[in-house]
Amino acid sequence: MSLKFPLLVCAIFAAIASLTPRVRAEAPRPPVGAEKPIHEFTRIQVQNFQDEPLGRIKDLAIDLVNGRIVQVLVVSDSTLNVDRKVVAVPPGAFLPDLLNRVYRLNVSTEVFKSAPAVDLSQWADAGRSESVAASYHLFGQEPYFLEVGATPSATDERPKVSLGYVERSSKIIDLSVGNLQHEKLGKVWSMTLDIPRGRIVTVIVLAPGNFQTKSVIPATALNFNDARNGLLLDDTKIEFAEEPRYVFTEAAFGNDSYSEEESYKGPRTHVALVQGNSYRDIDRTILINRGIRAAKISARNVEVGTNDGRVTLRGWVTTEQDKNHIEAIAISASRLELVDNQITVGRPASGK
Repeated sequence: MSLKFPLLVCAIFAAIASLTPRVRAEAPRPPVGAEKPIHEFTRIQVQNFQDEPLGRIKDLAIDLVNGRIVQVLVVSDSTLNVDRKVVAVPPGAFLPDLLNRVYRLNVSTEVFKSAPAVDLSQWADAGRSESVAASYHLFGQEPYFLEVGATPSATDERPKVSLGYVERSSKIIDLSVGNLQHEKLGKVWSMTLDIPRGRIVTVIVLAPGNFQTKSVIPATALNFNDARNGLLLDDTKIEFAEEPRYVFTEAAFGNDSYSEEESYKGPRTHVALVQGNSYRDIDRTILINRGIRAAKISARNVEVGTNDGRVTLRGWVTTEQDKNHIEAIAISASRLELVDNQITVGRPASGK
């Protein structure tokens, strides 16, 4: 069963240059909050709190394994006279405006100009943890990953993880996707991204052939191959057929474009929701359910399962606000990379 999403949160990176005049002339859509299509990120202007232009977003640095947007790559404004310098900014440093058209940084133009430049031709160096950590500290942000020489702490509310391989979002689009049995499943068609929260929500994979089937995959289910020129999904083709589908319809005949995304279903989701028997898994599920009750959210149709530390939220609620609130409770009891929010908004037609 499909659920209609009124707001588009995904777009094709490669199709930007080929947008037709009809699509460009469509009526403005309502603001889509924190999530925006990939091509719209490159239109976002960056300013400081004094309304001075700093630049615009050029690309995003992605840690796919951990489901993270690591850095936002900002190309400097011409008024700064620094020759289109690219600066890496941690996503948490931005404060979007209400319409998500301008992202603000609490820095002066001089501080921004003094930030180290990122050489995109030497991306392997730019993606090293030392360089990434330096950009976090420059903009007053705490790295979510372990810095060089640091060790994880089991007592931290959100234990830090090792930084995965960092790649630019523009390089991830169109990467081939296969499984561990060397079967081709398709290629990356798009991603759902949330910059202020530094999160990759989903990866959308386009299957080969003429049917244009698109599947929604959690980012953390994917990994790079050894050559880092493709992605691997621990999934057989039969299991992959059970992944939820994504359908995008362009604007036409006076109608706005829209997307549909199926609810998660099938054996993969069922297994993920099994409750682990360890004390830590049980305590985490209890803590999340307790937080939901304390927040007085109507969530009697929501299930919570923790298995080997991974939290799955499934079911439905009446509002997007409730869905986001429950996810925030789960993240606070765990951490961002370990929460898979499969809750849908609105009662499914089947009534389940």
